[in-house]
Amino acid sequence: MKQLWAVVLAAGEGKRMYSSLPKVLHSLCGRPMLDYVLNSAADLTTNIVVVVGHGASLIEEKMGDRWIYALQEQQLGTGHAVLQAFNRLPNEGTLLVLCGDTPLLTGAHLKTLVDIGENCAAVVGTVKLENPTGYGRIVRGDEQIVERIVEEKDASEVEKSIKEINIGTYCFNLQLLRHYLPLLTNENAQGEYYLTDVIGMLRLNGYPVKAFEIEDHRFGLGINNRMQLAEAVALMQERINSRLMLEGVTIEDPATTYIEPDVKVGVDTIIRPSSIIEAGTVIGSGCIIGPFAHLRNAVIEDGSVIESSYVENCKVKNGSRLGPYEVMES
Repeated sequence: MKQLWAVVLAAGEGKRMYSSLPKVLHSLCGRPMLDYVLNSAADLTTNIVVVVGHGASLIEEKMGDRWIYALQEQQLGTGHAVLQAFNRLPNEGTLLVLCGDTPLLTGAHLKTLVDIGENCAAVVGTVKLENPTGYGRIVRGDEQIVERIVEEKDASEVEKSIKEINIGTYCFNLQLLRHYLPLLTNENAQGEYYLTDVIGMLRLNGYPVKAFEIEDHRFGLGINNRMQLAEAVALMQERINSRLMLEGVTIEDPATTYIEPDVKVGVDTIIRPSSIIEAGTVIGSGCIIGPFAHLRNAVIEDGSVIESSYVENCKVKNGSRLGPYEVMES
């Protein structure tokens, strides 16, 4: 298999968030949304370049030195953003290009994308939407080969009727991308250098381009405003709660229970409604948590009961009972 690299685009301001905080640092279940994207990519490769721009120093401070950073001083489009990473990349190999605002894509999704791309010039991640307004459309040709991606502002009425859209996730043959990316122009409605235009260049020169359609469209879409962030939180909670319940944990009312991703819970523990369990918490087996419990960085040993109480930075020993209405802090 060719050497695999990933470039994560995290330079945008995210104006629709109406925030001084860079969009990719907004919290999703206790972690910056960018953190999910980077860790999904890290399931496949340690060669990861993050393209930063707006709030670059803050992003680097928050995300740490595990990653390689490239600076996009002016935000001139996605093609321009990837170009800023070229001096960090090898001449050949396979390149994943990801958006820093798509935290619900998993390492499994990305692996499928890479596998499909093994023998073609590029693969585009797509979903189908009943209302695709605002998104780039996937134009397919014979044998369902992707011919081009047309941005909304540049699309004809016929192209606007296409329901399959681009989610900004790609796998490229890096040698071919190095050849065609510098040839981009900004002769379009937004005056930007579109990475999507590389797809059309590849097809015009006879290279095969495929699509990977994600069945559940909700996991492929980016987060552009706080309403979409709230929807992503709900989906992430669904994912976390489902995993725990399949591992032997009873969650009586998933809709009112908030659990962050790295929380660990033992079998036969019952989590009752309106409970909040935050990062760093480890709960043993056979416990009863809630209702209205709030745990943060807490260790709850086997058989304990925490009812309507707050526990932070503490250990609750085996078989203990806390509450109702108690506070336990270090």
